[in-house]
Amino acid sequence: MPMLIRATARLRKRLRQPARPPEPAAPPANPLGEWYADVDFLDREPFVVLLNAATGAGMVLPGRAADLRMLHVHARDQFRKLLLHYGFDPDSPLCAAELSAWDEAPTYAATADRSLLASMNRCKDDAWYHFAYVNRSLPEAAARQWEGLFTHPSFVQEGRSRQHHSAWRQPLELVRERLGEAGGAACLARYPV
Repeated sequence: MPMLIRATARLRKRLRQPARPPEPAAPPANPLGEWYADVDFLDREPFVVLLNAATGAGMVLPGRAADLRMLHVHARDQFRKLLLHYGFDPDSPLCAAELSAWDEAPTYAATADRSLLASMNRCKDDAWYHFAYVNRSLPEAAARQWEGLFTHPSFVQEGRSRQHHSAWRQPLELVRERLGEAGGAACLARYPV
């Protein structure tokens, strides 16, 4: 089954997808599950933010019309770079399965989780800040997402509030858990983003 991207109405319109797409019959089979996506603009230049629903790991991709037609190719390339950057083995079974899910055009569906939309808006704000004050590198903007913090109502332990420190996790560590990779130092010098 192809990758499932839950895109905002604004992005679905740019992708020429139906205004009310059908809900997928089955959940995605890739190890990280579904992704959320939205488009934004910086100096009239579009970019797409993807946020993994399970881990909060992000990607920041080009968003012009030609780029949108190849969104899955750009996502696969950037995801591979991020895996290498953080010391993952892209040939390990789960990493390879996640990468191969990006080999074909994704299935698009409507968004379904307001908490993830709020997290995606924060990712867009972080990307804006990165572009304005650091540089315009899309992969480096994505790497900032992996090193930040992510929360979701499903992380909140019974009897604790969402503000409790246990409700916040680092996307990089969540990706490691999902892809079965042990900890390890990032290969920053060998594999720059």
